[in-house]
Amino acid sequence: MTPNNQEALLLHPPEAEADPAQQKPFQLVKYFSVTSLVIILLFTMAISTVVSQRASQLVLHKREQYALLLAENLNHQVMVRFVVPALRDHGGINVGQPSQFSLLDAVVKNTIHSFQVRQVNILDLDGNIIYSTQPEFISRLGSDGEPFRQAVAGSHASVLEPPLDFLELGGYRPMVLKTFIPLRDERRLTSELGPARAVFEITLDVGEDFKEIWRDQLFIVGMLVGMMVLLFVILRTIVIRGQRIMGLRAALQASLEEQLHHSERLAALGRMIAGVAHEIRNPLGIVRSTAELLGSRVEPKQRPLAQVIVEESTRLGRIVTEFLDFARPQTPDLRPLVVEQVLERNLAALAPEAQRSGVEVVRRYNNRQAPALGDADLLYRAFLNVFNNAIQAMEEQGGGRLTVSTSQAESNGRQWVVIAVEDTGPGFEPEAAGRLFDPFFTTKEQGTGLGLSIVSSIVASHRGRVEVGQAAGGGARVEVRLRAA
Repeated sequence: MTPNNQEALLLHPPEAEADPAQQKPFQLVKYFSVTSLVIILLFTMAISTVVSQRASQLVLHKREQYALLLAENLNHQVMVRFVVPALRDHGGINVGQPSQFSLLDAVVKNTIHSFQVRQVNILDLDGNIIYSTQPEFISRLGSDGEPFRQAVAGSHASVLEPPLDFLELGGYRPMVLKTFIPLRDERRLTSELGPARAVFEITLDVGEDFKEIWRDQLFIVGMLVGMMVLLFVILRTIVIRGQRIMGLRAALQASLEEQLHHSERLAALGRMIAGVAHEIRNPLGIVRSTAELLGSRVEPKQRPLAQVIVEESTRLGRIVTEFLDFARPQTPDLRPLVVEQVLERNLAALAPEAQRSGVEVVRRYNNRQAPALGDADLLYRAFLNVFNNAIQAMEEQGGGRLTVSTSQAESNGRQWVVIAVEDTGPGFEPEAAGRLFDPFFTTKEQGTGLGLSIVSSIVASHRGRVEVGQAAGGGARVEVRLRAA
């Protein structure tokens, strides 16, 4: 088999499985993509949590500063508008008196009005509530924890209730910030601050602030998760397509390797056949010419014996010619030609054989008759094998119909001239379909099994394609595709 036959064999590649070793890198990439997605999601959750914690601390700091400013203003207003009038009008401070309580309540509520303060308590240095914007808390024991003690010592402190351990996703809980600030006497003549006379407990509602943080965190997580899912889908798509391409390439490589080994074996077989056929052809010609000479000289009774020798020598000569056609390289002289003219040469040469076998020939040519690139002599030999196979198949069942059609087709951006030959014979057996192009494989009692191999070799030398299958009417169908000129 010559190298040109390799292209024809590509039309019938053996089944090949992708090498698992070649797919292993893509399997690793697939696992890496899944692992990367999980790791990225974990980092996304961690980053969003850290960002939320930082935002929470910033909110708490700003709200604490807000409470300090409010307490400073409240301290001033209480000293100016309550302490001074109480000392002047009553000679002392007693919040338990209704008039003094009403005055203090008016001062505090006017000061905190529109500042979104949930509650203000004033505690004495023992931790008892002596005033509250919510009267039911008066006379109760307030907080005596560390923030209260810091305020008594002259500093300030804040506490979040409930404590912020971790900002939970998917929920919202009410939260308040309690700030303890000392109430100082502003009547001192020096610039130094005096000791704490009482303690302000200012309660701010920070639930809405944390609700916004939770929404932002949820938005960030959602956006990052969406981006990661999109990247994962893209990566998975690339991996799957790459794996599919790798599988196809592995299958094609295995097919090409098998075809290469097959071609090497056929090439060696072809060289052997060419040598044997050459050695047989010359003596066979001598035998035939000698038999013809004897037939002309012997008596009439002995002439049939000489004629048998001539006929058998002729048959053996055709077989040797087939062997040589199979073995020698096919190098076509590609020129634009009208394939219908080549087909008519074949049909004209086979007309007596078709008539004798009871075969009707139906022509369905393309009216445009687009030219194809080909070698007229090689194509004539190829189609001669196709037509001979069809006529012989129908001869065994007493005749039939041979349909020859031409058309045009486009595939992969290339124009093709398509020649289809269909018969009404028995068709190809399913178990033999995969071996029809193998040399010396035949389903007929007589024949070398080289017909379709020669066809495949010639079509491959034209860079064309040949396919075999079942015709619509149940017979055989051979389709040859040649490149358009």
